[in-house]
Amino acid sequence: MSTLPRVLDQFAGIPHNTTIKNKYYGVFNKILNKVCFTDDSFTIEPQYPLPQAVGAPTIDFVVTYKVNDLPIFFLEIGLPLYIDHISSRIDADAQMRARFRALYDVTPIPRLHGISVMGQRLAFYCMDIATGHVNPNYVAPSNDCIIDAVPAERWDTDITTEEGCQRLMAVINDVKQMAAAL
Repeated sequence: MSTLPRVLDQFAGIPHNTTIKNKYYGVFNKILNKVCFTDDSFTIEPQYPLPQAVGAPTIDFVVTYKVNDLPIFFLEIGLPLYIDHISSRIDADAQMRARFRALYDVTPIPRLHGISVMGQRLAFYCMDIATGHVNPNYVAPSNDCIIDAVPAERWDTDITTEEGCQRLMAVINDVKQMAAAL
């Protein structure tokens, strides 16, 4: 874990008001490669194409496991300013749920974890493969009035804090345990 503080220091160099999403790609790639999935059994795949859709959008980062090279974890990156807009949060939530649907049939482990990132803030999602249920629960936006169906508090974890690092590593350790059982 001694690498983590140096990696997290890279967030300080990214302006909070940046409009360039890929400013975050390098630091999250390092977190995934140098802190989370350092074993050669795992492959970090940036811009991972969805299995059943040619020419469709890609997932920012997917972790695959060497045993069968199938996805066991994913991460989607958005800008920090997205947190401040209901429509951006609803879009991010919809994107996460679409990713779960796309990976459902190819995930070899009992739970698929995904993280929605907005800057250095994280929202944790998890799908139970047996039931297809995604947590947090879906709340449909209303056509009649403005309802904050995806509150900003969903991105309640700051990766640059000790608590944020511990929460991330708890998810990563769960993924690693499931992969080891394959």
